[in-house]
Amino acid sequence: MTKGAPPSLSTAMQTILSALEPLDEETRRRLLLSAATLVGVDLRGAMAAAAHLTPQSPLQPILSQQHARPIAPPTARTSPVELLQQKQPVTNAQRLALFAYYREHVEGYARFSRDDLKSYFAKAKIPPPENYARDFTTAAKFGWIYEDGDESYLTTKGQEVVTAGFGGKQQPRGLLTKGKRKSVSKRPAKKKARSHK
Repeated sequence: MTKGAPPSLSTAMQTILSALEPLDEETRRRLLLSAATLVGVDLRGAMAAAAHLTPQSPLQPILSQQHARPIAPPTARTSPVELLQQKQPVTNAQRLALFAYYREHVEGYARFSRDDLKSYFAKAKIPPPENYARDFTTAAKFGWIYEDGDESYLTTKGQEVVTAGFGGKQQPRGLLTKGKRKSVSKRPAKKKARSHK
């Protein structure tokens, strides 16, 4: 090897392993993180690259440990139970809209089939509906969910109602169209005048 030429990958690997071998796991982890930071390497990219190493590679266990432990602490995620407590849905149609919202905004799955939302009742620690098909149809009728087979999704209206929260109330009657609303007069009925004979 000529002077000034970079070491081969196997030589560099041996040097790293020799330095890490006598150290305990936690010290190895901190050392690798510090070294990556010092040389400006994004360790997440290194983790992706680790997938291309052969299983027999002596670096694989070290990189796998790093992959299991993110550099930054993970962002706390809202659970379905917490979201139910925050938004307070009371009907199963409201809950289905909330579960579709949860899938999209927490889990990152914007599309779903009708049956995909069923399991969220168990995840939210509440009993499943007795008539799931009816409740899903109701959520679609309110315009919260657009049903399109495996490509169903939460609508803009659905996002708005979930974001606003249900406040522990069923759907307000105000959603009825004006033509179907019954006008209730608050004035007392007039008494008929008695005829005097």
